[in-house]
Formats: sequence, C-alpha cells, structure tokens
Amino acid sequence: MLGQAVDLGGGVFKKRLGKNRYRSIILAQGGRNWVYEYLFAKKDLDNISKSELANFRKLARRYEGLTNQEIFELMANQDWVEICNDNSA
Repeated sequence: MLGQAVDLGGGVFKKRLGKNRYRSIILAQGGRNWVYEYLFAKKDLDNISKSELANFRKLARRYEGLTNQEIFELMANQDWVEICNDNSA
C-alpha cells in the first residue's frame, strides 16, 4: 500500500516488510487478489534466484486462472488465509 513493492514481471512482486528487515514475494492473482507466497528475512537471503523467479511467474499464471470457487476452496481448506478484504459492499 505504501509503494514499497518492486515489480519483477509476470505477476511477481517483491515487497519490503518490517522496517525493511524482511521481504515477501507476492503474486498478483489476475488483478483481483494479491497472494503472499514467500516470506524471508533480508539477513538470510539477498534475493531469489532466476530459477525461483521463473517458478513464481509460472505460479502467478496458474493463480490468474483460478475461479472464484477454487479460491473459496483454497480458503475453506486453509491452504490460503485471507488477511485483508477491502470490499466495502
């Protein structure tokens, strides 16, 4: 929300967290949802590898194709947990 994300392309973003001590790899799910896919401490890992980035891009494409029903099932099974819902309706 504060613009502290870097677009890595292909629906993959890297976001700074916790006073810049942590990083998160976020996957854009078709412009509807943002999925925090991978969290890591900056002190433990400078960046993800090229092969990891390629795999995250593939996963972002898969997420983009998810239906609302599939997303509901992921949350019902607690594979995904909703942390913010900005729907005011």
